[in-house]
Amino acid sequence: MKKFVAIILAAAVLLPTAATAMGSGDKFSDAQTGLTYSVYKPSYALGMASVNFSLLPCQPGKEEWIYLKYGGSKRFLEIMQTMAGVKCSDPGLSKYLRTIVINGAKAKVYVYCDPAKPTSYKKCGVNDIARVGGYLMFTTKAVKPYKGTEIQVQGIGGVTYAQLMNVAKGLKTVKASGNTYTQVIAPLMVDPTMTTEINARVGSTIVLTVSDAANWNATVDDPTLAVFTPGGDQGTYTTNPGLSALAAGTTILHVSHGSETYEIALTITS
Repeated sequence: MKKFVAIILAAAVLLPTAATAMGSGDKFSDAQTGLTYSVYKPSYALGMASVNFSLLPCQPGKEEWIYLKYGGSKRFLEIMQTMAGVKCSDPGLSKYLRTIVINGAKAKVYVYCDPAKPTSYKKCGVNDIARVGGYLMFTTKAVKPYKGTEIQVQGIGGVTYAQLMNVAKGLKTVKASGNTYTQVIAPLMVDPTMTTEINARVGSTIVLTVSDAANWNATVDDPTLAVFTPGGDQGTYTTNPGLSALAAGTTILHVSHGSETYEIALTITS
């Protein structure tokens, strides 16, 4: 059962990033420079190492949102932050359990129990969060000069309800550094079934907007120019397949799905 689906423009993809922290070395403070809602930094992450900090596109015309991940592939913690009142992601099917208070904010508690199993679903409670995963969802008050923030603190693979609360209580606002953390080059959204030519810049990401994401593949005649990243189920979210443009040049991209193959001329400029 999918537990988190990121909505990135028309498709979701996490490829080698083109985003860079500019100047301060603190991604949270750099992100706060470019956002009008408060950015929160964990002071406690269950002793897990940070493995992902991303600023991701939201709905058209809305500010980017923050995705954080700590831990490994089986046991991990995720924290998502968006402007209050704006939906940038979908937690997926879950069961609402109760409302608690986190640092003065009302937080709703959810567990990822399977509604297709009505007997166990009915009994599912906070103790099952460590078994199947769960999350807290709450909105912080506006702290001048910033707007409020909607925060999701999620644990998978053995993270307990009590640990989720401790992580949420340890979130602290940060000061803007004056140096922005930005997506340098916006991703190119491409339907390989309708495209015969792609023009991209070095460092850009090419997202293949397809269904059945896990069963698409691509090869590049000159692999020094671009690298392919498969799509599919990443555990708590789904990504589309895509490519990262590595160097300037012209080559042929062969995109395949089952018995169908699509040849696309790929030109990359510096």
